[in-house]
Amino acid sequence: MEIRNEALGIRNENSCPLSPIPNPLKIAASDFDGTLFREQKFSSEDLATIRAWRAAGNKFGLVTGRCYPMLIPHLQDVDLAIDFAICDNGAIIFDGAVKIIFETEIPKEILLALFNEPFLEKSLHFLFEAADEVYCVNVKENSWVIREQPRWEFFLTPTDAAQVKTLPKKINQFALGFTSSEEAQEAADFLNKNFGDVIFAQKNTRSLDVVTAGINKASGVEKLLEVCNWDGKVYVIGDESNDLPMIKKFGGYTVSTAKDFVKQEATEIFDSVGAMLKNFLDKN
Repeated sequence: MEIRNEALGIRNENSCPLSPIPNPLKIAASDFDGTLFREQKFSSEDLATIRAWRAAGNKFGLVTGRCYPMLIPHLQDVDLAIDFAICDNGAIIFDGAVKIIFETEIPKEILLALFNEPFLEKSLHFLFEAADEVYCVNVKENSWVIREQPRWEFFLTPTDAAQVKTLPKKINQFALGFTSSEEAQEAADFLNKNFGDVIFAQKNTRSLDVVTAGINKASGVEKLLEVCNWDGKVYVIGDESNDLPMIKKFGGYTVSTAKDFVKQEATEIFDSVGAMLKNFLDKN
């Protein structure tokens, strides 16, 4: 079945676009918030280096906790083309033609159980993220959704508890938000202890992202390579705790603004994504 949203151009087809592949192929996968998109903006140097990287025949894409509807307005704002987007912490992957090449689904029964869990009442919002739409419940005044949605106009559909079980689309990720990092970590620990056989909750600053068990950014990059049949050198870079699985798996990198516990796991620290790409652009 094909799903299409004209604004997003999403089509559900299992293919990667064919293009000349250099030997050796280089694949760079960058986290978005805090790594490429810092202080609510892109660096012009980063954008120029990404374009030079891709012009040389290399692949560049994003691996992010964001769902695609919350990512695409930012890319369109700076006219940034990418070769792939691993969204929802690896739960759904789009190729360069914005086709879904892999996705997972949280069972609706689990979503309803999580939604009804009293422990999560502190959350500033409940977001149920699908490929081309975000369903929202109980969005409170100090949620980041209130700040970002009017500016970036991503797809946001109000719903309620009674409708959760009958949502018409696959939900790839369940997202929560808290007022402190400590609250987010407590919620993650609680969910992983009580529902860890079905879902995996991972903290990202004050946010909490819930996906199906076994899914993370490392598994997302691995699935991308498998589906697209790409065999080359992989360069990953990130700055937060949800980036650690891919940093550890691929001997990845971080930025100078990252937290110390991330820097300790990184192979090397760069000032920016562009600096990392420049470092490896001409190396075999």
